[in-house]
Amino acid sequence: MFDFANIQDSKGKRVVIEEGLQRWFASAFAERTSPRSGVKRVRGAESLYAVLSWLARYFSVQSPTVRGPGDVTEAHVLELWTHTEGRNAASQRTHLHRLRQLWRDDKKLSKEVRDALYKERMPEVTELSDVPEYDDAMQRIMVALRHDIRVARDRIRSGQDLLARFRAGQVGSGHPDHELGMLLDVFERTGDLPRVPGGTMVSVVWKLGGSKVITRRLCLTSRELTAFGLLLTALTAENFGTVAAWPAAHYRPDGGVEGVPQVALIEASKPRRGPEREHMVTPVEDVPEELADLLIADDPEHRLFRSPLRVYQLLLDLTQLARRHGGHSSAFAGFRTQTSGAKRWTRGADAKNIARWSVQHGFPTKEPTKDGVEPVESRRLRQTGIERKRRPVAHSRSTMNDHYLARSKDIATQSRVVVADALRSQVAAARKRRSIAVLPAALVARAASDLEGTARDADLDPAVLQRLVSGEQDTVLTGCTDHLNSPGAPPGQPCAESFLACLGCENARALPHQLPLQIAALDQMSILKVHTDVATWNARHAVHHERLEDLVGQYHQSEQDQARRRLTGRQSEMINDLMAGRMDLR
Repeated sequence: MFDFANIQDSKGKRVVIEEGLQRWFASAFAERTSPRSGVKRVRGAESLYAVLSWLARYFSVQSPTVRGPGDVTEAHVLELWTHTEGRNAASQRTHLHRLRQLWRDDKKLSKEVRDALYKERMPEVTELSDVPEYDDAMQRIMVALRHDIRVARDRIRSGQDLLARFRAGQVGSGHPDHELGMLLDVFERTGDLPRVPGGTMVSVVWKLGGSKVITRRLCLTSRELTAFGLLLTALTAENFGTVAAWPAAHYRPDGGVEGVPQVALIEASKPRRGPEREHMVTPVEDVPEELADLLIADDPEHRLFRSPLRVYQLLLDLTQLARRHGGHSSAFAGFRTQTSGAKRWTRGADAKNIARWSVQHGFPTKEPTKDGVEPVESRRLRQTGIERKRRPVAHSRSTMNDHYLARSKDIATQSRVVVADALRSQVAAARKRRSIAVLPAALVARAASDLEGTARDADLDPAVLQRLVSGEQDTVLTGCTDHLNSPGAPPGQPCAESFLACLGCENARALPHQLPLQIAALDQMSILKVHTDVATWNARHAVHHERLEDLVGQYHQSEQDQARRRLTGRQSEMINDLMAGRMDLR
């Protein structure tokens, strides 16, 4: 309960303020926590109440007495900028930011008072790296998370297999697993284990290890749900609370068809984004096979635990029973034996369990150990993910740059190097970059009736132009005017460069019939960019991606849309081979 008639100071003593202030604070609080506001959780309401309590303590010692919003002056606002009450700069900054949100649109305050909110700068926060990314500790955390999930998967699938064999009559009365299969059958159908008339479980339950051991053969524990939540937070860079609230229902635009980018669209909720932007669709993507091979080669399950989509699918598979008996649609569904009734079927993953999970795996809960073992924090996992992905995740690009990346010491160091290198490389990049000529559709059409004149306009030999237009000299993404005159090979020798190199070759020409292939290659590169570290991307694909963007950008959007529809299955296979390197000479 948030009582504005009984606001207390740090010593628990009641703060005396006028009734007009009490009503004003209560009204502002109600408005800021209404269904149309961005405050949707108790923690957010508590933070807002703390700011109003801070204001109450300030106004309680003012002279003359402040009886209501009409008595608040510009001097009061300016003085609040230094009214720290012993808090650090970060805490003071948070309070003042909340104050601006509360008062900037409050018509009960004069315009002078509202304008004064922006006369002073926010306190500087010198320690930006309060949420540092994980470095070597990340691997240790991920190993522990994957271990928990592997154990849970193997245990539940073993239980599901035993249940299936029991129901198929393969586990008869003389089989050593017959009693366990019978108990799993009852639990799967009823959501409970057999009991005697008095309510106590039958003796065979205790004989086989008790309800906890038996029910875990088909259900995840709270600790394992926490592990799933932390792993998905690390893989997606989403907030732990947002991930923990994911529903089981989702949409697969790929249709589950192999050979196309795999993705699931999940309707997620982030209340603090405000009522207009609270609901969002989160794409959960698979890791392409080629990229998974680059990440790690000696792990037989390298795609499962590095793919958000596959981890999400595994979670749904392991929680079907708990979701059905729990009567909800949460992806995070488990069973807890310590409680009774409907509360046994848990939903979501509680961030409070992260500390318990950490202790069980030998991680500290507050400060790093002497051996350098870092505590496990969901916000640091998110920070690490954002720093490594370098793309916005449920926030704007400016928020990513100004909030997440700006507080990183590593990013600050890298930024200085990047800026310096960028300034020095502009001229070199401009000289190196070579845009190939594009033969427009009108010129290609005119070649059918006036080959000689068209060839003169294109500065090409008529025979060469004829072969280009017919597609005889296509090199996947472009056409080649002379493959025996390669810039990278002696005269007269066939060109041995990758077909991607054609995008910057002086012999290359782009024609309209190649646009579907160019768009398909550009799409695949754009997908690969999301899953590739910056250095690898810059070394292998950046220049090709830029040149393809220039080529495709020379066509109208309607032409691009029409080209996408013209893409054939054979052309898609050709682009897959090109991007996987299967068309290059070895």
